[in-house]
Amino acid sequence: MSTPAITRATVLRLYPNQQQASSLRRWQGGLRYVWNAALDCVFTSRDINGRWPTKAEIQTLIVVMKKMEGTEWISDIPAHALLTLADDLHKALVNWFNSLSGKRKGPKIARPRFRGKFARQFSVYMVNQHTSFGEGQVKLPKLGLVKYRGGDLPSGRLLSSRVYREADKWYMASIFECTAPVVNAAPVECVGIDMGLKTLATIYDGHSIREVPKLGALRKHEQRLKRYQRRLSRRVKGSNRRNKAKLSVARLHQRIANIRKDYAHKATSRIVAGAQTIKVEALNVKGWAKNRSISKSTADASVGMFMNMLRYKAAWAGRSLVEVGQWEPTSKTCSDCGAREPSVVLGVSRWVCSACGAIHDRDHNAAKNIYAYGEERRNVTGNTVESAWTGGDQARAIPPVPQVETRILKRATRESNRALA
Repeated sequence: MSTPAITRATVLRLYPNQQQASSLRRWQGGLRYVWNAALDCVFTSRDINGRWPTKAEIQTLIVVMKKMEGTEWISDIPAHALLTLADDLHKALVNWFNSLSGKRKGPKIARPRFRGKFARQFSVYMVNQHTSFGEGQVKLPKLGLVKYRGGDLPSGRLLSSRVYREADKWYMASIFECTAPVVNAAPVECVGIDMGLKTLATIYDGHSIREVPKLGALRKHEQRLKRYQRRLSRRVKGSNRRNKAKLSVARLHQRIANIRKDYAHKATSRIVAGAQTIKVEALNVKGWAKNRSISKSTADASVGMFMNMLRYKAAWAGRSLVEVGQWEPTSKTCSDCGAREPSVVLGVSRWVCSACGAIHDRDHNAAKNIYAYGEERRNVTGNTVESAWTGGDQARAIPPVPQVETRILKRATRESNRALA
């Protein structure tokens, strides 16, 4: 029996020289030109032929552009970056069609748009044929040897890489096909996790309760971000001082994002390493983001990223992950007697059970109820009663589908270390 394979990703910081950085910027501008030209041809073909072009026709169109007079410079861009651009354009069109027809659930998706000069630039896609790693250097097609810095590379076969820029820094995200890690026994059989905004995660293991406090990376840097953005708004458009102010804003946004990722990776790794079965509350994060009262706190807490990391790390480690439905009354049900208290509403942090008189902390009580999901309870008279979540109608076991892990390979920030201590 063959060993199952998983895909892992690593992010490396690149240090290209001036010539290499100039080539990368030129390629990004060329990809933007090809995207706009191909999108214009797609809509023109729709008006003339009465149908949308296929993915093969879009790829052929881009290949023909390399041989046209005046656009021969497109041949300097890596070929796989152009083919991937055609795939992305076709995928954007399909998503737009499915959104209009109702086949795709969720909010409506706008049609593909032309990419502006100052919008987020395309990443340069590269395959593994001409990519090889050395001691502190990586060989990239049409670039040569580029210095990089990062942690240990995953042991496995390189599948593909993407080179992109954030602020003034260059990065390369590489995907490797690796063998599944050895599953180790967990010290705890089961934990129940209640997610929230006041406390990011409240964990109950059957004996004690542990809290993962919210980090609030945006809140801590909000005043500085306002100052930088105010400075940017006062600069003259097109001036060098405006470009410097824009770079300061981009660097601060990148720092905030890196702090969030670092904190979420540490917290989820500890949870997965410490329990065999993980029961967690499934939340409607998109619905939270639409609420103007808590939208900023929802984005700052990065609950969705936390849940995604928990899913694929549990699959890699061979853990069982069970998501409790968001409509289960875990917060308003007494964890001692099983009675439901309808007076408990959003914003009530502590409440008293009218049946047994127990005093509950909202998050602690919810974590205990999630821990007991699918099990029988006994009321104060000793009679066995079936809880509201026995049977697991709302439960959804997450299949062990390997996903790509993207890690920020840098030293831990002081904010994340203090919060996790």
